[in-house]
Amino acid sequence: MSRHTVILAGAAAALVAAPFLTPPYFMHLIIQILLWSFIYTAWSIMGRFGFVSLGHGAFVGVGAYVPALLWNYYDLTPWVGIPLGVALSALLGLVIGYPCFRLRVVGHYFALVTLALGQVVMLSVVAARDITGGSLGFTPRAAGHSWYALQFPE
Repeated sequence: MSRHTVILAGAAAALVAAPFLTPPYFMHLIIQILLWSFIYTAWSIMGRFGFVSLGHGAFVGVGAYVPALLWNYYDLTPWVGIPLGVALSALLGLVIGYPCFRLRVVGHYFALVTLALGQVVMLSVVAARDITGGSLGFTPRAAGHSWYALQFPE
């Protein structure tokens, strides 16, 4: 085995063992760090191409609400809902990005389009209060300790 393979195997083993060995508070911190790292990476990629995007919250929101709504209302496991949320976020990105790039919307105008996208998604979530909980937020249905539901209470 090469040194690179051993390092990758060790990192994979550490990632698998982390949820079982880490106290809940530190696990929460690790999850927050990973979420913000993903968002930073997206901003960094946009910055390398000279675009300022203010709509990342819309994509994160769509990606978070889809699995939770599918779980609460259709009993669809998050293992299926998460890829569907990613696909819907990517589709939303294509619906917004293709016309912007096709019409050469750049600079301040691109920032305004993405800012408007974030507001449209936020207002849609708030307006659908019977389904999403509106401005009070949304709580997925509890299933106890379940791998199927991807829920692990303390």
